[in-house]
Amino acid sequence: MQFAHRMNIPPSATVAVNNLALKKKAAGERVFNLSAGEPFVPTHSAVLDAARCALDEDKTNYTPVAGIPELRQAAVQFMNRTYGTAYTFDQTVITCGGKFGLFALFQVLLNPGDEVLIPAPYWVSYPSMVQLAGGCSVIIDTEESIGWKITPEYISSHCTEQTKLLVLNNAANPTGVLYTKEELQALLAAAKSRGLFVVSDEVYSGLVYDGKEYMSCGAFAEFHDMVIVVQSVSKHFAMTGWRAGIVFGPEEIMKKIITLQGQSTTGTSSITQWASVAAFDHAEEICSFIRDTMQHRRDVFFDALFDVFGVRFEKPVSALYGFFPMSHFGVHNMDSVTFCTDVLDTVNVAMVPGSAFGKEGYVRCSFGLVESELHDAVAALHTYFA
Repeated sequence: MQFAHRMNIPPSATVAVNNLALKKKAAGERVFNLSAGEPFVPTHSAVLDAARCALDEDKTNYTPVAGIPELRQAAVQFMNRTYGTAYTFDQTVITCGGKFGLFALFQVLLNPGDEVLIPAPYWVSYPSMVQLAGGCSVIIDTEESIGWKITPEYISSHCTEQTKLLVLNNAANPTGVLYTKEELQALLAAAKSRGLFVVSDEVYSGLVYDGKEYMSCGAFAEFHDMVIVVQSVSKHFAMTGWRAGIVFGPEEIMKKIITLQGQSTTGTSSITQWASVAAFDHAEEICSFIRDTMQHRRDVFFDALFDVFGVRFEKPVSALYGFFPMSHFGVHNMDSVTFCTDVLDTVNVAMVPGSAFGKEGYVRCSFGLVESELHDAVAALHTYFA
């Protein structure tokens, strides 16, 4: 069968590895799934109660395509209160997860041949999403030695007349990079000088550690007309399977996303939306618990790695992952896919190869699992090298 040329894209590497891990688990094997990009924390009881209430009250019909008003308003209030933005009701749309929010943005903003600047390491789905929208990804390679960050000079040197978008992932998957206010301001100014829109993926903004301050790209009034922020309930509230994302940005762009949703998903589940309202109602309590829990698990994981391997990896200040050079484990003559496949086959530890993030020679490991699983995963890794 001949498929559309746009489908010449790879499967999501993170989904693929997770599926292999789940397949092994279903076969009765014990698997240490360090590939899963989620905080393994039970969804808050108030969220579950709200979902049950929505079912009991038969709130199971179609919702407005842009999302129920209660959720849009709750999301705007949370964003403005927490991150110092100034969004209005008409500047937000509820989507089927943050992932579809990003997909929708590329669909409504890109024409064939438009270029999108993507710093690497990047979240695995950015290039494929751009390709599906007819755009071209221009990868800006960064290095661990400079903190995995881009500067305004990187933007200038990679721009052409076809460049339309810059994607910023702050806080970043897979590196845990966190940009400062001054760094973001300089990047946004550089993007504005080249007439670019900036898509700011901020779904990990609730997972910032060690007392670090988070700055949203949406908080700069002078760049409000060129910045679109993507958020999600998944990481903030441990609701990964509920699938609710939020997009904030200029009203004319939100209208186009609503049109796209009206011809595709029609919006996300009504039950999910009512549950998400409850999550925002209890946001401070839920977010602080998840953040503190993940910071503790990060410390447990990195301390265990030091105890077993004698290597003091730098702890990320945000997100859910360690992005480790394979050389620090003594692996030099093997690509990351082969290494991760062999580790999964041999000791049942699932990791994601760095090549999926545009950076060969690295692996991504999540510290979202409970502490005992993290300890046992490190012990299993040790047996691989024994």
